[in-house]
Amino acid sequence: MKKIREFLATVLEHKATPYVGASVILFIIFIPILWTLITSFKTLEESFFSPPTYIPKTPTLEAYREVIFNSPVPLYILNSVIYATSTTFCVLVGSVFTAYGLSRYPYKGSGMVLGSFLASRIIPPLSLLLPFYIIYKILGLIDSKLAVVIFTVYLCYPLSVWILKTFFDDYPQDLMDAALIDGCSRLGVLFRVVMPGIAVGIAAVAIISFLWTWQEFLSPYLFLNSDQNKPITVGVYYFVGDELTYWNSISAAAIFASIPGIVFFLIAQKFIIKGLTLGGVKG
Repeated sequence: MKKIREFLATVLEHKATPYVGASVILFIIFIPILWTLITSFKTLEESFFSPPTYIPKTPTLEAYREVIFNSPVPLYILNSVIYATSTTFCVLVGSVFTAYGLSRYPYKGSGMVLGSFLASRIIPPLSLLLPFYIIYKILGLIDSKLAVVIFTVYLCYPLSVWILKTFFDDYPQDLMDAALIDGCSRLGVLFRVVMPGIAVGIAAVAIISFLWTWQEFLSPYLFLNSDQNKPITVGVYYFVGDELTYWNSISAAAIFASIPGIVFFLIAQKFIIKGLTLGGVKG
């Protein structure tokens, strides 16, 4: 037992161990993605083979042609872009003004207001789908893009306020006072001085809101009925028929659905990491 403990201690202390462990976890995570990619290059017949083929016997772009030219997937992706950009814009505008006001102009109940944002996210969103559905039914918003945008704004807004408030709290008051003395209005201070200084935090909030909305599934699945309003997360069900499931086309659609989010994240990942790091540590 002593030798075993010594061996384990040596392995755990080795500098390569974290990298090996991370590589193993990453490989496990990527297995479904790799399998989806492989399936997208198979013919419909080959996608039903049992046992399955791990490398397509006759690689083909048949599924991609079907998805692009003979399905509403391009419309679904456009809808996802509309939902993601609309939510991101609304969340940014609302959270910037809210966080700035709570940070720089506190009042007697501001702490309770900030706590209410946290409380609203403690409640699981799944449990709120039915109340939202009933409200939308009364207001006539079922099967409308606005219904999805309102719900995704609800999901992203509280976290965005908390992140941005930390940035506003850490911003030097002296710089703001100097701008006021120079004749800048209070809104001018916010737009011309403060926001450029916390651009990393704003970018992090925008990226999180975009990706969070892009991958949302339950709310559009429940609130939307017509194909013309569905996002890509729900739209992949187009290839699930009553008698046959087109696994190769579903895989191709899933690849198309993941590309915008992956590209967006790769371009802006440094803003997410830096923004969350700075936002979680007091200066």
